[in-house]
Amino acid sequence: MPKLNDVVENIPEALSIYINQIVYDKKARGERVYTYSLGEAFFDIPRFEISDADWHRGYHYSSSMGLTNLRQKLSNMYTSYGVNVNPEKEILVSAGSKCLIFMVLQAILQYGDEVLVPEPAWLSYKEQIKLVGGRHIAVPYTETVYDWEKYITTKTKAIIINNPTNPSGKLFSAEEFEFLIGLAKKHNLFILSDEAYSDFLCADDKFLSFANFDSGKENTIIVNSLSKNMGMSGWRVGYVVAHQDIIKQILKLNQHIVTCAPTVLQDYMAQYFDEILAHTRPQAINMAEKRKRICKIMEQIGIKPMPGVGTFYFLLDVSDFKGTTDELVYDLLINHNIATVPGAAYGESTSRFIRFGIGVEDEKTIEQSLKVIKSFIDMPEYDNTKIKQQMRDMGIING
Repeated sequence: MPKLNDVVENIPEALSIYINQIVYDKKARGERVYTYSLGEAFFDIPRFEISDADWHRGYHYSSSMGLTNLRQKLSNMYTSYGVNVNPEKEILVSAGSKCLIFMVLQAILQYGDEVLVPEPAWLSYKEQIKLVGGRHIAVPYTETVYDWEKYITTKTKAIIINNPTNPSGKLFSAEEFEFLIGLAKKHNLFILSDEAYSDFLCADDKFLSFANFDSGKENTIIVNSLSKNMGMSGWRVGYVVAHQDIIKQILKLNQHIVTCAPTVLQDYMAQYFDEILAHTRPQAINMAEKRKRICKIMEQIGIKPMPGVGTFYFLLDVSDFKGTTDELVYDLLINHNIATVPGAAYGESTSRFIRFGIGVEDEKTIEQSLKVIKSFIDMPEYDNTKIKQQMRDMGIING
């Protein structure tokens, strides 16, 4: 066989998806798996009618910019955030925010350009930067926004932020954003703001789009997701908001790679946008309230999460566990059917954490699972003989 691409060969699988494949396999065998590894929240969403004409129109291609009526709805939503967006020139819709982040990186980076990625960070940022020829520069989670400038070099092209953050739930403040836009203008950088969890906040925790601080969008690129915020992750519809010159470049990539997001799904979302949000936004707020309650349970049990208020994730400190974080995660999954994700997936500095998502299970079940995790953390000793053999048998580790 001819040689394959070295860059692709050397990037790892997406660890959360790898873990979830084990979850799917266990469920297929009829096992009850307590699922805290999924990157989604399960909402109760009504089914609306699709006319015959809409259905047949959905068989065909649509604009690579996204349907006009959907872009208008998205523009209206960002207007409600205080951001003026031209729906004709400054929004592009595609098949999920994940591919759009890749396209943004492809559009703005030259070979060897550096991108600052503050940890904890969604696991695909690092690998997508590598895939387009850039250099990922990790910023440890112990550094505040006001410390990031020391990581900037003459090769730095962008900083990626996720607000609120997957997986810690950090919500950026107006003061932090003011500082960051000043940094971007001083060093001529892009700020790529991933806002996929913008609805997952309590009523008292106001969401601010980074675009509020750069009205001309000279240094700002926003990526967001209807899949996440509307609880429709399987539908794969996301969008990018940016200066029209950047949108023109992303449009070419979208034309060559995706063509368009699914026509029938865009049409459905555009027609019922307000009705869907009327159902999903309250549920997203309820999820954030649930997060608050789970935080209190963790405090009672003695588990320490990284500070945060948004999303439906926690990053749990397991540094007192006597084995490795991988051993903990796979022992929980294989022997206790508790699915979490190792913190190393979200940065080297978070390797002694695990990601714990609360979007699927009820609060009583979550409390029981947290107590099992706490029992592992409190073990005076840990015999890893059994789990190491199990991990070898499953091909997770070699030797």
